[in-house]
Amino acid sequence: MAQAPTAKRYAQAMFQLAREQGQESAWLEQLQAAQALLGAPDARLYLTVPRVRAEQKVDAVRQLLTEMHTLVVNTMALLVTRQGLALLPGIVIEYSALLNASLGRAQATVTSAVPLSEQQHDRLRGLLSQMLTKEVVLEARQDPETLGGAIVQVGDQVIDGSVRTRLQAMRHQLARQTAG
Repeated sequence: MAQAPTAKRYAQAMFQLAREQGQESAWLEQLQAAQALLGAPDARLYLTVPRVRAEQKVDAVRQLLTEMHTLVVNTMALLVTRQGLALLPGIVIEYSALLNASLGRAQATVTSAVPLSEQQHDRLRGLLSQMLTKEVVLEARQDPETLGGAIVQVGDQVIDGSVRTRLQAMRHQLARQTAG
């Protein structure tokens, strides 16, 4: 039995097509815009209701994405037809990773309890660029459970300087000392 295409396979196919046309960055922007438009609550509801015929859904996608490249629109229509719209966030992530790799950039994510200031964001991106000796695309996320500090992830490497992790380490150390 054949497996359904994954987000990575869709992203690879799209990236190859975009590369052939010299439109890699433009297509990423269009994919992100499509994700925002098709992920809006009203659009998502309409596109996932079983009673709405696939042809009607495809027409709606084409109307929403009129300004986009035909192949991007066709891919979104294919996802809707195959009930694979849930793959779209993964496709955007994978496509972005392919674009960054092709441009020699590294993708990094920083998670902090509060939003980083522009100065903190730029400083961290600069430090990471120095460490990795390549341009770094830094995505900032918020998670109040980190309590303070930050968690930085580049690829499969994680630098955890969060207060939550430090408190957990102290808790484990105290538990070992009182047990011993």
